[in-house]
Formats: sequence, structure tokens, C-alpha cells
Amino acid sequence: MRDDYQQLVDEITAVLRAPATLENRDFALIAFGAQDSEDGEDTEEPALDPVRTRSILQRRSTAAVRAWFEAFGIARAQAPLRIPPDPAAGVFMGRICLPVRHRGVVHGYVWLLDDGHLSDLELGGPTGAPDPRLARAMETAARIGALLAAEARAGEELGELLRDVLTAPPAGRDAARTQLRTALRGAADGPLTLV
Repeated sequence: MRDDYQQLVDEITAVLRAPATLENRDFALIAFGAQDSEDGEDTEEPALDPVRTRSILQRRSTAAVRAWFEAFGIARAQAPLRIPPDPAAGVFMGRICLPVRHRGVVHGYVWLLDDGHLSDLELGGPTGAPDPRLARAMETAARIGALLAAEARAGEELGELLRDVLTAPPAGRDAARTQLRTALRGAADGPLTLV
């Protein structure tokens, strides 16, 4: 897990006092936050259900879980959504989904487990403003979205440079290799193998 994502997820966990996970739009786990008890003692079992446990241990959700959550419209959501529990689907606790967007594009999701203490959290919408804590969490989700978008752009640029290395005429390959090496910042020192 990259430290910047972990810090941002920990920030959301602290603001909302709820265990949070961050997944990319393909439901691959990026970071997850711990939920401490109020007095710092570990007197209660952590809030988990089979879907959350599998997501953390396998670092991704299954296609069935993804389809189940997407049926609630999370990919189109502009604001937080409440997802009800469904024990048959392995979702024993409800969730609040914070869509992680940047410039109108969804790049991932922050998932908050609701063990009951988030049930009075006002999500906002046409009838009112969201709870101030949730508004802060959404600001953090927007920062995560900007980071994920920047990573996606960097990956696209690396792909273009690699294509240039592989397809450039012999006279242009050295320049393409130099550009790729510079873009990889030290990760390209020494021999590399392309499979």
C-alpha cells in the first residue's frame, strides 16, 4: 500500500470513526483503515463481514460482489450512497460508499462499514446538506481521486514510451529508451525483461 493512500484512508476512518477501505474501480484493494476503540483498548471485535474479510485477505473483491454493489449505481454516483446489508450476499453490515472521482470520472470507492453508529449520518442530497464529517470525508475522497487519476495518466504515458521503444526505427530507439529510463526514475537501472 502506498503511504499517501493509507494516510488518506486513515484520515477518513478517523473523521467518521468507521472502518474504511479504498478500492480502485476494478475492486482491487488499495488501502484499509483500522478502527480503534474509543479508549484505545481492544475490547470489541473489529467490525467485519465475509465480504470485507475476503477483500482484505485477497486484496480484491469477487466479480459477484462487484456486480452486487454496482447494481446500487455506485459507478454513476456523484454523492455518498447507503448500501443495505444482505446476509445472503455475505454483506452482514450495511455500508456507505463514497465514490472516488476526479473530473467526473470514477477512479475507485471508499467503503465504510456501518455497524449501526453511522445510521444517523445525513448523506445530503436534494433535501439537505451532508453531515459536516461526511463532507470532510468526501473532500478527502476527492484528493484520493486526483491521486488515482494522476497514476492512471502516468501509466498511460509509460505505455506510450514502451511502445516507442518497441516500435521506433533503430535510429530513434536510443532516444525512446532514454525517455523511458527517465520516466521510470531508477526502476529501470540494470537489465529489464518484457514478457
